[in-house]
Amino acid sequence: MKFSFFLLAIFLSFQIVISHAQPRGIHISWNGTGKKATATAMAVTWLNDNTDNGVVKYGTRAENLDQTVAAVEAFSSGVKTYVSKATIQNLKPATYYFYKAGSDKNGWSAVYKFKTAPAEGDKSKIFIGLWSDTQNNGGNLNFEQTDTIVKQLSKNTYNFTIHTGDIVENGSVAKSWNGYFNTGQLVNANTPLMSVPGNHDVVNDTTSKIFQRPFPIFFELMNLPGNQLNYSYNYGNAHFIAINSGYAQGAEKVGKVLFAENSEEYKWLETDLKNARQDKNINWIIMYSHYPLFAFGVSHIQTWQNHIQPLVDKYKVDLYIAGHRHVYERHKAIKGAQIFEQADMHVYNKPQGTVYVNNGSSGGSLQGAGGWDMPDMLFTPRQKIYTYSEMTIEGNTIEYKVFDKQGTPVDYFKLIKD
Repeated sequence: MKFSFFLLAIFLSFQIVISHAQPRGIHISWNGTGKKATATAMAVTWLNDNTDNGVVKYGTRAENLDQTVAAVEAFSSGVKTYVSKATIQNLKPATYYFYKAGSDKNGWSAVYKFKTAPAEGDKSKIFIGLWSDTQNNGGNLNFEQTDTIVKQLSKNTYNFTIHTGDIVENGSVAKSWNGYFNTGQLVNANTPLMSVPGNHDVVNDTTSKIFQRPFPIFFELMNLPGNQLNYSYNYGNAHFIAINSGYAQGAEKVGKVLFAENSEEYKWLETDLKNARQDKNINWIIMYSHYPLFAFGVSHIQTWQNHIQPLVDKYKVDLYIAGHRHVYERHKAIKGAQIFEQADMHVYNKPQGTVYVNNGSSGGSLQGAGGWDMPDMLFTPRQKIYTYSEMTIEGNTIEYKVFDKQGTPVDYFKLIKD
């Protein structure tokens, strides 16, 4: 009897080790830079406590994962675990694929699925989830508020999600990144995560050589296009541009706000916007960053607005989405110093300017509401609430809906263009 218990204990210990070693923190994204990148490829990233030389098995049926791609594995000194990255190539547009990640040695993940983007210029409906500021500070120390948001997001099948930064409270802390990716896996393993860094994700020391760049952990764990800071991608008839706003608040004090005119990133952004606006397959241009161009209180950084808004105006960006301020805000259409009024507060009917939205918080401690008397403010809640959003792009209309963490509607609007 004692011998049987001894064998059972060994078996259970072995099972615990295997379970602990299985892939975790699984998230998918696009990492290509070409026009067809979102339609023909998908990047899969995961964490593993033991080295396993893992692979991704995939196919168009869950019961027949008949294709394999090897992962590149590297030990992360930041999170003190192994990070595996695999990119699946030569996929078909607008097609569902199923996959699992891992190895026979350490175990496999569950089977997840994703859908590739349609061909460029396709006008089919695009359904996007939006979240921001999931940082694990007061009230969200173990991502408990973010977990509630994730469960709401998981009820829908988005084509991808946009995260507008401050992913964690401190970008140098391994526990925070582990917590975020473990909490977010429910959504991120099935839906491409296309994020930008926030001021809490980047180096804030103004004397550092890497001031305003993310901590190394960010690059080890993310798998985004180009330099992973400033990038763009097409999805159907929409062009999305993600830009790093760094630590704009601190940078303004020392004259180092990013995207100064004639800087390398400024030139890149203008070229990208110009090409997108000239592309006959692109109907919508949507930009996003962590710091907003327009916001109530200290979240508004004038130099950041001065650097970015001229290009937004010049190339007629349709929608600009940001985070940072932990209160949802929606502004009137703006171009230059002009603020455009509208007959219906929920409908932007062929606006002459750009619509600006600040997504609020999906976990980070809530800030006091305010700004109702600002001339450009169209809507902001009068109470502190956690929020997430959904955006549908179809034809010449964008529908944007905002919800609290219980899934109760907070705001909505339509953006209609010629």
